[in-house]
This record gives sequence, structure tokens and C-alpha cells, in this order.
Amino acid sequence: MFSVAISPKSDNLNYTMNTAQCPQASRVGKGGRNKERLVVGMAKRGRAIPSELKHDAIVEALLEIRFDMRKETIPEILFGRLAEHGPWKGFEQRPLPAYQVPPPLRQADPNLRFQPVFELAAPDKRRTIRIGPHVLSYHRLRPYVGWEKFKPELGEAIDGLFSTTEGLSIRRLGFRYINALQTDVHGIRSILDLDLKLSIAEESVSSNVNINFTTDISNDTNCTVRIATSEFVQGELPPNTSVFVDVDVFTKEAFRTEDQIEVKKWVEFAHTKEKEQFFRLLTDQTIDSLKKEG
Repeated sequence: MFSVAISPKSDNLNYTMNTAQCPQASRVGKGGRNKERLVVGMAKRGRAIPSELKHDAIVEALLEIRFDMRKETIPEILFGRLAEHGPWKGFEQRPLPAYQVPPPLRQADPNLRFQPVFELAAPDKRRTIRIGPHVLSYHRLRPYVGWEKFKPELGEAIDGLFSTTEGLSIRRLGFRYINALQTDVHGIRSILDLDLKLSIAEESVSSNVNINFTTDISNDTNCTVRIATSEFVQGELPPNTSVFVDVDVFTKEAFRTEDQIEVKKWVEFAHTKEKEQFFRLLTDQTIDSLKKEG
């Protein structure tokens, strides 16, 4: 088991996921016979993905960039430069909990090395930029503004990082959409309303569900999808949330680039793959009912 922390607004949503290998995971008894078999599967469809929904389910969308820079670069100078980056001027500046940890300890601990220590928050509280000596993440909170507006904001974040950091080497990219499906808004009452089959010993599982699976997207990219019912989510969620879906597209361990254009192209690619993985979870009927016409 592992825990995942998500940060809409200033709070964290924490939930724990049981790892389920897909498309199938088996529990095997003595003699090699399957005593209990957990089956997880999603339908594959060739239909077009809607460009827009009448009511999206997005709680938070974010891009995380992990990087190395020249050793002589002073992190506080980087923070100051980013705070003065044109689109972010006037944002509230505030320290995060990891700021209290001495820098040598953060650098030595793999769990802390990529933790942000400083935050810039937009006046309307709908956007935040979190910065550390080796990480920058850009967060767009609900209500979601749509890809046409979100994409340029991500471009500004990428431009800001490359323009203020010398000797920049990108070592990991993560692109993530966190969704809350609601009974009254999206017609999702339980996971039985998803295009997902989950059963143990041929008996369907419909409540208290907490699973994740990882898909190989390309030579340098994976995608992990986490699905949980509301019992496993702590924090503020929209009313009548029934199923929580976290789609996380990220580069593999060996990924490295110093190319600003390559980062932007990857973000576009990741957005496409994120949508594919999310809509695989919805039935044709649900998509038709939510699709925005015209």
C-alpha cells in the first residue's frame, strides 16, 4: 500500500491505494490453484473523445517539473527570479512546511529532495506555483478553465523556469488531472456506472473500492490511474462525490532533456494521453449525456 497526497487549495487530499496489477491480478492458493481471482478490465473503444463536457469533473490539474541545475546556483535567487516572472507578479508568496527542514537534510533525503518549499498563490486562489531547489509545479484549481486557457499557462511556467535557471536539466515530468465524479452532476452513483469490471471470485465489487494500475504509454512515458470511492478520500470534495479518479501521466526513470521545446511537446502529448485514459473509464451512455454539443 502507498499513500498519495494531492493539494487543492492549501489543504491536502490524502488517500491510500491498494496496488492492483492490470488487466488481471490473482491470489493463488496451495497447489497453484486460484482460490480468489481479482479481475479488473476496461473496455477499449475507437470513438472520438469529446473536446468539452457540459460539466467536467476536474478538481485540480497540474504539471510537475523535476530538474537539476548548476551546483553554484543559490535556490533563494531562483525563487526570487520566479516570483518576479511576469505572469506571476503580484502573487502571494508564502513558505511551505518543507521550508523548515534544513537544506542539507532535504538534499540528502530522497523523500524531501523534490519537495517544494515556497509557494506563489494567485489573488483569486485558483492558481498556485510551488517551487523547490529541484522542482516546480503549476496547479490550476476548480473551476477548470479549459485546455485552451490552461495550455498557455503551462507554457508560461515552462518559459519562466528555463529563462531563470542556468544549466537546467529536466529529469522528470508529471502531468496530472484529479477528478471527482458526482451522482447528481455526472450520473455516476458507484463504480458500477463506469466502464470498468471489478470482481473477486466472480462476484462484483461495487463499494469501498481503492485501486490503481499503470499503463505503458510510450518508450519514455507511463500513466497511473487511481480509482477510489469517497470513503478513501480525506479532504474537501464537491457535494455528492461518488468516485474519485486521479490520472497521472509521467516520464520514466531514464528520461532526461535540456530542450524547452521538447518539454512543451511532451505536455501536449501527455494531455492527449490523459484524456484517453480518463474517457476509457466512462461508458458511451455517460459520454453522450455529458458531451457539450456544438
